[in-house]
Amino acid sequence: MPSYWIETLGCAKNEVDSQKLGARASSLGYKPASRLNTADLVVVNTCAFIDAARQESISVILDAIAAKGKDARVVVTGCMAERYQQELRDVLPEVDLVAGFDVEFMEPQVAKGHDSVSTRVEISKKHDTRSTKSIPKSVKAFDLLNLPAEKSRKSYGYLKVAEGCNRKCGFCAIPSFRGPQRSRSFEDLLYEAKILDAPELVVIAQDLASYGVDNYQKRRLGELFTALKDLTDWV
Repeated sequence: MPSYWIETLGCAKNEVDSQKLGARASSLGYKPASRLNTADLVVVNTCAFIDAARQESISVILDAIAAKGKDARVVVTGCMAERYQQELRDVLPEVDLVAGFDVEFMEPQVAKGHDSVSTRVEISKKHDTRSTKSIPKSVKAFDLLNLPAEKSRKSYGYLKVAEGCNRKCGFCAIPSFRGPQRSRSFEDLLYEAKILDAPELVVIAQDLASYGVDNYQKRRLGELFTALKDLTDWV
């Protein structure tokens, strides 16, 4: 069975993305690697918020390239990959793929008889092969925000309720690579909260206070908190 390793940089939003990529990898036949140098697929989830974060991302990418196994593949994703895709391709030819937020870079693997040396890193548009009963109807073929989550392994779980931001602050570049705000539906969020099954939920977004403005035409964060308080009554 092929294995994966994910290095996560930046904020809690990136941590959620990495957790969902890990769940996606597991659903496609990968297993978590015990160390970076034993993984068939190494993913670096980058941050690009400030210059120091970009420098750290480059450093971690270079370290991953140096430490990876001989036949392993390295994929760079996250905010820096979304914002500087071509620049990263030009300066880091050792990287196998620079993947933006809407690019799936994993393909289904068959554990029995699989040759890990030949693990390929390709852009894939395949649909999830799991039962559709376990996935909210709003999930697209590959939509990182809405990818299914898995049970939290910690005493808390991050619940990302929206992606992007509609504000045009002069000091912030988030809208340029995360795009405009996309709020998730109550149904999907309550579903994911049940899957996380954590004693504590940490609700996050780039612009948390504006949750619901884009798809419900009004702020609904308070209503969401109320709905999350009592999941046992949700069907």
